[in-house]
Amino acid sequence: MSKRNVNLNGIKNLLLAEIQRKIPKDIKGKSGNVRYHLSKVKINKLQLPQSDLRIKRLNPLTVEWTARDGEIKGETNWWLRYKSWLGQYTDQGHVSFSTKKIGFSVTAVLAGGNRIRVRNCFSNPPSVDLRIRGRLWSWIYQLVIKDSKNDFRKMLAGSNGLICKSVKSLLNRGGNAVMKLFNNFNG
Repeated sequence: MSKRNVNLNGIKNLLLAEIQRKIPKDIKGKSGNVRYHLSKVKINKLQLPQSDLRIKRLNPLTVEWTARDGEIKGETNWWLRYKSWLGQYTDQGHVSFSTKKIGFSVTAVLAGGNRIRVRNCFSNPPSVDLRIRGRLWSWIYQLVIKDSKNDFRKMLAGSNGLICKSVKSLLNRGGNAVMKLFNNFNG
């Protein structure tokens, strides 16, 4: 039995809370001669993904949850340091980000009561768009933006990425709202 386009509005606030809990407070990295630091990450918009549920087994009840085309928009502060033979330059500013085509596939076993065991989860890297605003050294931004996008995508995707960590946490902590989603296939 399966249900396409399952209504997720009942768990939207729970999912947003789990995403915000899983986002690192500080993201630091290095690309060539450039060091960067992102801080105070804030989510401004969560567009719920289109979701399908499929019962894989009845005993114990095993559900496959597939989601696609979710979107998250947010913002963060940034700082960078660029070193070259000419000297060292630092700058700071603000970055807006948008991640589109967020999707995942997770298999969950309803283990009685309000307990859910996650068997596996996988997510593909979503598309990432970064809009950087700063003070002086705008030409440096292009040196780090490609690597920053790739680092951001890697941080989000895969079985241990932010997307799956948030979904697993939602399933483990969501209680009655998530059980209602899985038990009531009427959307």
